[in-house]
Amino acid sequence: MLSRPVLLQRVWDQGFFGDERIVDVHVRRLRTKVERDPADPRLVVTVRGLGYRLDRS
Repeated sequence: MLSRPVLLQRVWDQGFFGDERIVDVHVRRLRTKVERDPADPRLVVTVRGLGYRLDRS
C-alpha cells in the first residue's frame, strides 16, 4: 500500500511542489489501461484515507 506522498517521493526524487491530487489523475489513467472495468477496479485498488494498493488476484 502506498500513500500519495510516498508515490510522489518515489517518482520525483528531488521533491514535488504542487497538488498531491495529481496522483489520482495518473492512477485513473493507469486504470483505463490495465483494468477490465476501470469503474470497478480490481488491480489498482483505493484504500480510503491511506492510498493505493496493487492486488494481483
